[in-house]
Amino acid sequence: MEIIETPRNTRLTPATDEQLAYLRQDKWAKYTPPSPTALEVAGKKMLFREGLTFTPFANAVACNAHCRFCSEELQRKHDHELTAERLITDYDVYFAGLERALLAIKGLRIGLSLSGLEATAEPVWLLRLLDLLARLEPCLQFDEKVLYTNGSGLVKHSTLVPALQKANFDRIELSRCHYDQATNQNIMYFNRNEPVWQNEQYEQLVRSLHGTLFVKNSCILTQKGIQTIEDVENYVEWAGSLGVQEVVLRELSRLDDTYLPNKTAQWVAQNRVPIEPLLYEIAPTRSAVRKNWTYLYSTLGYYYYNEHYAYRDQTEVILETSSYPALMRANESGIIQKMVFHSNGNLCGDWNPNANIIGHFF
Repeated sequence: MEIIETPRNTRLTPATDEQLAYLRQDKWAKYTPPSPTALEVAGKKMLFREGLTFTPFANAVACNAHCRFCSEELQRKHDHELTAERLITDYDVYFAGLERALLAIKGLRIGLSLSGLEATAEPVWLLRLLDLLARLEPCLQFDEKVLYTNGSGLVKHSTLVPALQKANFDRIELSRCHYDQATNQNIMYFNRNEPVWQNEQYEQLVRSLHGTLFVKNSCILTQKGIQTIEDVENYVEWAGSLGVQEVVLRELSRLDDTYLPNKTAQWVAQNRVPIEPLLYEIAPTRSAVRKNWTYLYSTLGYYYYNEHYAYRDQTEVILETSSYPALMRANESGIIQKMVFHSNGNLCGDWNPNANIIGHFF
């Protein structure tokens, strides 16, 4: 089996049926992290996973969609405060703190992962963030910049796409759960004053981005949306017709009893589409792959497993499954796996704004 270590994960290319079957068993237990990097931050010596990402949590305004599966609505049983409930109000205080946090971790090779609620919903905040990153660029070592978005602000605010292009974003991951707008709306629940909920606006946006920003389509598999292999192929055909060259289809993250059984957790449990049946329909073995599909490789991360395929030799398709229990175990290892800057001024190794605190910067 060919094994290549990349900055974010491990890429494996099995040569036999047995090797692919091995990878599919106990997926998350097989990841071996690289040696961590030691750095003193806020007076504390800490260990950081190589290739981790930094997220300035985007919550300047409330989200303009209400996705039924939103991870920000999941609540842990113990000590979990939602960042989404505390919006960024004082921009001067916020950006001064964010600058101090970024300078405190200079020297780490990290990726920028811009997500949270909806980063494009408030253009003033996003443009000011990009200006700060540009000013600090000589001090930072971002080896990748990715924006995760529902695309709403890119439709409404003409200044954002040129600014993202100028900031050298490697890609934007556009979230869309179905190629039928009514079905998609039943899952994502855009505010109706957001034009992007309509396919005409969304498709026009995607086509307009080519040559400016690399677009990767992101689709959450659900019982209400994309769930069968035929659905998957129809979705990939639709994305391909818009010029999209890369599509990721994600299983809803696997939870455990760490999380309260609130409405979101219940919806996730009821609407989960397990990834394994799809994997075995596409490639029951390494040597027997479905017509129009070509197996490329698999990737292992600290809480996820992906299989990469080429569809009709035109579109790269990634099927992804992730485990929140595996994520929590990694967080408890004493090594920072992920950095999130929260609206209370805490830089944390957790999506919880008061957990695994690296430093306070307000």
